[in-house]
Amino acid sequence: MKFDNLSLVWSDEFDGPSDAPDSTKWTYDLGAGGWGNNEVQTYTNNRTNSYVSNGTLKIRALKENGNWTSARLKTQGKYSWKHGYIEARIKLPAGNGVWPAFWMLGNNITSVGWPRCGEIDVMEYSPGTTGVNKVFGTVHYATTTGDHRYTSLGEKIDSTVTTAFHTYGLRWTSTEITLYIDGQQVGTPFRKMADTPWPFDQEFFIILNVAMGGNLGGTIDPNLSQAIMEVDYVRVYQ
Repeated sequence: MKFDNLSLVWSDEFDGPSDAPDSTKWTYDLGAGGWGNNEVQTYTNNRTNSYVSNGTLKIRALKENGNWTSARLKTQGKYSWKHGYIEARIKLPAGNGVWPAFWMLGNNITSVGWPRCGEIDVMEYSPGTTGVNKVFGTVHYATTTGDHRYTSLGEKIDSTVTTAFHTYGLRWTSTEITLYIDGQQVGTPFRKMADTPWPFDQEFFIILNVAMGGNLGGTIDPNLSQAIMEVDYVRVYQ
């Protein structure tokens, strides 16, 4: 998907010879603690959990000795953007309990916290709680008093989300946010509201991760030992 009035300003095609994600573009969230959602994984920067091979980034959740590790890559502190079209081509992992995501947070999260910073979920997938084959997008924000609110951007059911690559994109302007899956608009644009703070007029950074279990991931299939999300590219147009 590309809009005629926008040009490519940043991308990672994951075509490099290294087995590590490009450290000039990506950094990591590390550790455990549930991440606010009672998730069970510990995030690492080890190559067992994130690596580049054969033209794609692999984010791998791995169960060893009963414990899950995974990776959460982000562009925070390296690259961020305000408005444009952001897209990734992704093949999702299968199995109850997986919770892969392609999403964004406002740069001011360190000063104002969540949800005042705003959150844009371009793609989430949680077959154990929301339904097998359903992918969806959501925006999160705060009321004037700081209470959390969220609005669905749309959803799509496709039986090939875990066996084939699909593109997940977001058109973002100063007044609305629109979800695209495989180049087609999905759902209803989220529009700026007169009575609600709009945190989406600042720069946001990108996050790619595979969580396990937790509030949205749900109960993990006991027979599951790994879950791999493959990312062919991430591209930003402005």
